[in-house]
Amino acid sequence: MKSTRQRLLDLIRNKPGATAAELSRALQVTQANVRHHLSHMIEEGLVITTGQDRRGRRGRPARRFSLMALALQDNFDLLSSALLTTSLEDLPPDAEARYLQRVASHLAGEVSPRGPLAQRLVQATEQLNTLGYQARWEAHADAPRMFFEHCPFADLRPEHPELCRLDTYLVEILVGDSVTQIESKAHLADGFCVFLIGKIISSSETS
Repeated sequence: MKSTRQRLLDLIRNKPGATAAELSRALQVTQANVRHHLSHMIEEGLVITTGQDRRGRRGRPARRFSLMALALQDNFDLLSSALLTTSLEDLPPDAEARYLQRVASHLAGEVSPRGPLAQRLVQATEQLNTLGYQARWEAHADAPRMFFEHCPFADLRPEHPELCRLDTYLVEILVGDSVTQIESKAHLADGFCVFLIGKIISSSETS
């Protein structure tokens, strides 16, 4: 099932020049939701405004939206989803875990976590941010926490929840310590995740 963002991109591709109200009706979501996604896609250079709908309305004219030329040419989410589906198809859980760990290792690059935990967290945060995670970490009384305020794979998560485990493996490799995901709001537009560093907790504690 496609995310709201991907459905919105598909709709603008097929109906360039649509207004937020028209997009809202077509997707059966609120205009506030549509405007939220449009705002992010404009910032990312995927969508541009291509005029205004005046048609005798009072107040501010409604803006019309179209895709940038680059967005019309790329469909990396579809390719990525197909590759993941094909690679993970029929794999038993242990083999799937090994595959995701190998992918995480490639994303991590040439890393060798050294030094105190705080130093490793700083280095891990820098590397994660080069990958687009908008990561930060905080010290806490029980254990440090790593925060992802943006997920570069958010559009793929509805179809591929295993990407949450990929993130966990990635943080483990970069920090060189045990990691537990304690909160995930990947259904949001940008995704939001919190990881506990260096402390093993039971599944009941994360629920």
